[in-house]
Amino acid sequence: MSQDGSGVFQQVDRLHPKQSDIAMYPITVDMQVRYADIDAYGHINNLAIESLHEDVRARMNAVALPGTYDPQQGQLRLVSAQNVVNFLAETLWPNTFRTAIGVGEVGTSSFVASSAVFLGDQCISLCDTVLVAVDDDGPCPLPSDTRAQLQSMMLRQDERG
Repeated sequence: MSQDGSGVFQQVDRLHPKQSDIAMYPITVDMQVRYADIDAYGHINNLAIESLHEDVRARMNAVALPGTYDPQQGQLRLVSAQNVVNFLAETLWPNTFRTAIGVGEVGTSSFVASSAVFLGDQCISLCDTVLVAVDDDGPCPLPSDTRAQLQSMMLRQDERG
């Protein structure tokens, strides 16, 4: 991160350029955007692109932490602590996008979900989200079975370099 001198504003560095390579990601899902997702210029709105990241992230989380989105289970939940999105290119409607996701890092009570959105061979957006496991008392350690599941979804390091 860098500051502008005021001590208030911090700019987040761009995500690693190798994250634009679909070969890094263990999970891919094709998704459509809606006509309602376009802006006044006919481009897919940035919030719609972010929703593609969110959707593929939720799908991965549901596999890694079954029941995490079921409030009746009252178990471990995930909350977003940080979300960094890079928009790399504009795109138009209609299109089918390939979303890709993997785990960038696993900590004691948190992990980084790294996702990308592709149109054909072009990466149009990257996202890193820090997710924290919480229970009724606040942040808590990730269970060992969850950690193992997350580690099986790691970005392919040989591709990342």
